[in-house]
Amino acid sequence: MIRRGVLATLALLVLAGCSKDETGPGVTPPRVAPASPSTAVTLYFSAAQGLNPGATGQPAPVRVRLFELKNSAGFSRADYFALAERASQTLGSDLLDQDEVLLQPGEQLHLKRELDPATRQIGLVVGYRELDQAQWRSVLAVPPRDYQISLDVRAIRADAVLPSTRTAP
Repeated sequence: MIRRGVLATLALLVLAGCSKDETGPGVTPPRVAPASPSTAVTLYFSAAQGLNPGATGQPAPVRVRLFELKNSAGFSRADYFALAERASQTLGSDLLDQDEVLLQPGEQLHLKRELDPATRQIGLVVGYRELDQAQWRSVLAVPPRDYQISLDVRAIRADAVLPSTRTAP
């Protein structure tokens, strides 16, 4: 019986020595890169020449606020001033990060942004002069991709940029 136990122990030691994962002094384990999905978006802003006209029709720049959101429900319900002036209090834990850019009439802007991994939507708020006559809010879905954002005279429009699909001749 003891002999059988000794043989079983020796067999296990031999098999352990043949294992694929070698560790010990002088043996470097293989490096495995952590799987981290890209969290980047590229926003292509295009402002109309007649952007944000005043009483005389003179175009004016607009401030575009970007909000990284866990959930867009509160963002979609909030009014412009709550988002522009009190975003942290209004959105609470749904707000992960925020930024802003100033766009001039006729300006083209390319903005690449790394997102917080928890970001599920990007909220955009545009400070048009006549808010009651403007579409001033937009929500972009994440996973990361490229977006073309058009700032028309009184409306923001955002579309996902689809990768070109060319067929070889």
